[in-house]
Amino acid sequence: MKMTGFFADSLASHAVDLDYYIHMGGSAYGSLSEEVRGTFRGKAFADTYSELAAKFQVLVDVLNEMRDRERQESDIDVLRTYNVWRKTGSKRAENLLRQQGVVPIATRGPIRQH
Repeated sequence: MKMTGFFADSLASHAVDLDYYIHMGGSAYGSLSEEVRGTFRGKAFADTYSELAAKFQVLVDVLNEMRDRERQESDIDVLRTYNVWRKTGSKRAENLLRQQGVVPIATRGPIRQH
């Protein structure tokens, strides 16, 4: 989760991009939910892990919001934000673009490059 939140900017120059980590994070929580569901302790946490899997993109958006507020940046890197929106479909990125006067136009969904 750290890679997709506080360190997302560092992924821009890597072969594996942010959307890959978001997919992997959500898949990991989904697998964990299924794996522990049949155990005594797992019964208490399986639904939580399942929800984390389903809402992993939202969790990443929250971490990115925290990161941006910590930096106290006044200017938004519109191109970086657009790339995040294009690759992940992030609602946060879409809202940031709209605040800057950019109206992102969805095609057939987020572009995935793996």
